[in-house]
Amino acid sequence: MKKNTNQWTKESIKEILKTNNVAVLRGLLCIYHLQTDDEKMVEDVRYRNNIGFSGCDAYIMSRFATFFMKNGYLTIKQLELTKKKIMKYAGQLAKIANGEIFDSYRPKIIITKSFLQRLKSLVIN
Repeated sequence: MKKNTNQWTKESIKEILKTNNVAVLRGLLCIYHLQTDDEKMVEDVRYRNNIGFSGCDAYIMSRFATFFMKNGYLTIKQLELTKKKIMKYAGQLAKIANGEIFDSYRPKIIITKSFLQRLKSLVIN
């Protein structure tokens, strides 16, 4: 298998997150899906595995992710807070984009073209 020479970096992910609300929401969902099932249930951190949300963000970011999955949008206030908090997860998001986390830790999240189109229509830039 040929190695991808266009590797994502923490800095390149941060640049995208600064200007792209769809990327912010995708990042939120990706990090949320890295939480273990019991962490999702309690909306907190149970394991010190350096994967998923940190202890100080687990509750609020889990709430935002579940709200988005249920309703298909975040409020402007929720989105603004998510934009600030998701920056600290740029390193994990780069590893996800490079296939380093999902290949070894969790099944890949499949994001279809129709999902992205729906997501774009729901996001206020």
